[in-house]
Amino acid sequence: CESSLWPLGGPSSVAYRMGIGTKNASATPMVTAVGLLLLVLTFLPFVYTLPYYVNMILQASSVVYIGAHLSIPGTMINVETGQEEEKPALETMSRRDVMKFPIMGSCVLFGLYVIFKLYKDLANMLLGLYFTGLGVLALAGLVAPFLQPFLPKSKKLTTLWDFEVPMLGQVQFNGVDVLSTILCSGVGYIYYTTHHWCTNNLFGVSFGIRGIELLSLGSYVNGAILLAGLFIYDIFWVFGTDVMVTVAKSFQAPIKLVFPRDWSAPVGQQFSMLGLGDIVIPGLFIALLLRWDVVRQKAAGKAVSESCKVYFYAQFVAYIVGLVTTVVFMTWYKTAQPALLYLVPAALGSSLITALARGEVSELITMKEDGEEEDPKAVKKD
Repeated sequence: CESSLWPLGGPSSVAYRMGIGTKNASATPMVTAVGLLLLVLTFLPFVYTLPYYVNMILQASSVVYIGAHLSIPGTMINVETGQEEEKPALETMSRRDVMKFPIMGSCVLFGLYVIFKLYKDLANMLLGLYFTGLGVLALAGLVAPFLQPFLPKSKKLTTLWDFEVPMLGQVQFNGVDVLSTILCSGVGYIYYTTHHWCTNNLFGVSFGIRGIELLSLGSYVNGAILLAGLFIYDIFWVFGTDVMVTVAKSFQAPIKLVFPRDWSAPVGQQFSMLGLGDIVIPGLFIALLLRWDVVRQKAAGKAVSESCKVYFYAQFVAYIVGLVTTVVFMTWYKTAQPALLYLVPAALGSSLITALARGEVSELITMKEDGEEEDPKAVKKD
C-alpha cells in the first residue's frame, strides 16, 4: 500500500519542523544505537550482501522502533532560545480520515496504474522530481540534529523562519536546516539521475521514520479500522489484480525499500522490495501503543523504563513475526505477497491478547489520544 501514503504525513494544520537542530529527549541511547545499526545496514551491501530477508526485517523493524520512540510526547531543547520546550503536537487522523484512507488509496493506486500504462516516462519524471524534493527535506530533517554540534553558535543559524509548502502545510526551518538541505541535495541529485538503490533507501528510511514520528492514529479503534481496511485493500490489489505489483515495479520513487539479493542474477531479479506502507501503517499502530504505555506510566507517577513498554514490545515482536511470515510465504510461493495480510492479524491479535492477559481489554478499546477529533455528527447530535 505504499502508493497511498503521503510521505510526510500529508497536508497538516500542525507546523512541520524539519529537524531544527533541536535536541529531542526521545532520542535515547537505545534509539541512537538502533539508528547506527540502520545506517550500517543501509551501506553494508557495498561490502557484504546479507540475505535479503535478514536485511529487510532488520531495516523495517529499525525504522519502526526509531519512529515510534521519536513520537513519544516530551520536551526538546530549542537551539534558538536555549530553552526547554514541549515537542510539537502530532498530526492526528480523525475517524473519517481512517475510514476514507483505503478508498482514497485505491483511487490513487489505480490512477497511477492507468498513468503508467499511458505515460510511464513522463509520470516517472514529474513524480520522481516531486518525491526527490520531499526526500531531500525528510533526510535533511534527520541529518540536521547531527550537524548542529559541528557548527558555530550563531543566531543566524538558529533563528526560525516559517513558510507554506503546497500539500505539506506550514514548515519551520533555520540556518542549520538550510545547510543540511544543501548537503542532502547531493543525495537527491544522485537519486534522481541514477535511481541508485542506496539513495532510494536513504529517502525511504527518512520517509518512514518521519511519517511514524509525526502522525497519530488518535485512538485504538481508529487504528483497528485503518488496519482492517488496508488488510482488504492489500489483498485485493495484490491477489486480485496486477495493479499493486505493476505500480511498485514501474514507480521510480522512494516509496519502497529495496534490498540487494543476488548481484549475479538478471537485472530484474537482483533486488527484493518492501513498500513503505508495510512499514509506516503498522508503525503508526505500534507507536500509538508505545505512547499509551508511556502516558499511563507517567500518570501513575512512575519513571518510564523499558519494562513498562508492555504493549509496545508485544506489538514489536508481532511485527517481526509478521515480516518473517511474509518472507516465508513469498519464498514458498515464489510470488509477491501482500505483507499486511500477515502484519494486520499480528498487530491486532497481539494487542488484544496482551490486553486480555492483563485484564485491560476495555481500557485498550476505549483508548484515545488528546488530539483525536470528535465525530462531527455526534457533536451536532449532542
